[in-house]
Amino acid sequence: EGDLVLLKENEEEAREGEAEAKVEKKGDSQSTQLQGKSVRVADKVDVETSKFSFSDVVLPLVGSKVQFPTNDVGTVFGAVLAEMSLTSDNFKNAQLRELSLGGDYRKLVCKPSDVEFRVVEYCDPLQPLLQTDLMALQEEPVLSSSSETKGDKSSNDDNIIGLVVGFTLPSSSYATIALRELTKRPTSAEYQKTLRLEGRCEGKQI
Repeated sequence: EGDLVLLKENEEEAREGEAEAKVEKKGDSQSTQLQGKSVRVADKVDVETSKFSFSDVVLPLVGSKVQFPTNDVGTVFGAVLAEMSLTSDNFKNAQLRELSLGGDYRKLVCKPSDVEFRVVEYCDPLQPLLQTDLMALQEEPVLSSSSETKGDKSSNDDNIIGLVVGFTLPSSSYATIALRELTKRPTSAEYQKTLRLEGRCEGKQI
């Protein structure tokens, strides 16, 4: 209760508006991107009747044209702005274009589509598991896992097992965050540097 929900009948129009959004005059923000987006506050009746799902909830990107949740989430937004002595009106400034921000809305959660995955075996930690753009231009193929796993069983047991995943995300969603949720591990470069390989590559850092 008190969350903002994106009205489904406006979602397609909103996507078209994002693709066609243009700056109309000096002082307008390129970050406004509110064309076609319509939100409202979920009330007690909505919650009791399960009218909206968790995936309908959106959070505002701060700006002069957005609406804030009326629950504790909205209180946090207000408190953060107050700490910096800001209000929504401060983001509407025709003289200072950099500070003229209309704002936007982003889904709290989203589900990837076209999900696919495959398990591969390899040993060289520097070996590409997917064909890069450069490899495609040079017509260089990716070594198949089948060619790597041939041989005696002891050799195969030392191979590294990798998971190649593919999926499609909507606009303003990021694959690194999806992988972080999938693996339940950080995706920062600092954390990745601490990982160590096992098997024949044991002791080598990624």
